[in-house]
Amino acid sequence: MNIPDFIRIAIGSAILLYVAYCLLNHKVWIRKTFSWGTKEKYPKQYKMTIIGGILIGSFMVGSPFLS
Repeated sequence: MNIPDFIRIAIGSAILLYVAYCLLNHKVWIRKTFSWGTKEKYPKQYKMTIIGGILIGSFMVGSPFLS
């Protein structure tokens, strides 16, 4: 593994930590209002953040180990 792989793992880990924070607090960052929104008020954005974050974060963390 080289330096770009370690950077990819670090960024992927940060994304997964953000997803974990959103899951634990039931909140998501809303860019439209530039504040935290609740899961009940913004259910679509919450689901997209959780699903997208898990997929992208997992891919970034796992891809250096697949090659």
